[in-house]
Formats: sequence, C-alpha cells, structure tokens
Amino acid sequence: MPQGRRGGIGVAVRENGHRQYRGCGRRPDFSSPRVVTRILVRPAVRSDAEFLFSMASDAEVVRWVGDGKVWSRAYFDRRLAKALSATDSHRPDVQRWFIGTTREPIPVGLLSITRRSDHLEVGYWVHPEHWGHRYAGELLEHAQQYAAGLPMAAQVYRANTASRRVLESAGFSLVDDTEPMTYRRPPVP
Repeated sequence: MPQGRRGGIGVAVRENGHRQYRGCGRRPDFSSPRVVTRILVRPAVRSDAEFLFSMASDAEVVRWVGDGKVWSRAYFDRRLAKALSATDSHRPDVQRWFIGTTREPIPVGLLSITRRSDHLEVGYWVHPEHWGHRYAGELLEHAQQYAAGLPMAAQVYRANTASRRVLESAGFSLVDDTEPMTYRRPPVP
C-alpha cells in the first residue's frame, strides 16, 4: 500500500475499507462479512447446509468432534436449525455458526461461537479441500474480534495435534490436560 499519498497510510487504509475504520465504536456481531485475514466470516444461512453437511458427514472432519462419529442427516438438520435460530449471539449459552469464505466467495470452514458466563467457547472445522492453508487460525482471529474483551476457550483431544498447534499458534495456553484438553486465551485489550 503506497504511503507517499497525501494523508499517509491512514488515508490509504480507510480508502481501501480496512476493518479498523469500519464500524468504529460498535461491537462486532458478524452481521456482515468482516475482513481480518484472507477469509471473510459471515453468519451461516440455510443455503450453507450442503457445505456444512459435507463436513459433518466426513469421518476425517468429525473424528475429533463429540463422539467422533459422522453426523446423520437428521442430527445435522437439528443442529443447523438450532444454530440458525440463534439470533442474539451476545446472550450466554447461545451457539452461533459462522462460515469462513475466501473472497471469491468459496466456503472453507465453520466457526462455532458460544458465549459462556465468563468466556467465549470457540470451535472450528475446515473443509478437507482447504486443510494446510492455515484457515483454522484465521477463523480464530475472527472469533477474537467477537470476544469483546472476554477470554476464549476451546477443547481439543490430546491426539489431535494439528488442532493443538493451531490453538497454541493463536495464543491459547493449556489450562486443563484431562481429556478433552482445555485451552484458553486471555482477552486481547
């Protein structure tokens, strides 16, 4: 980005729509896509069902989720309906699903956010076609924006070394090493 323009880098950043200048002073709620990294995050909608089910029914994706079994269509439909009906994402114990997309927009993964009384619980799935591109860490960066001063927490199984590396790279620290392990990240000022 050229810095020699009149007004310096701040003007160039504002003109290009950098997130720092969008919605200053408002709490982020992901009601519209926000650019933080290479991906955008937006609320999940009914038309995302096939993309999401392709992950929920993939044994490699859900291997470390819950009981590790693929989701039936009926179970998936119930979970999706519940996530889509959650409109007040700032209330405790309300789970919201967000879709991470490239700018094209090609969906790459799911970000799950549940506000708890003293922290934000996060989870993420990345579609196998997009593994190895560091999208999981970028989804966590979006979650941090949403955390609004709360610490974040995530649970991961010991054998899921890839997800443990993602959490550690994103600034999470191990706080409970029982299975599943709990990682926390302090709030970002």
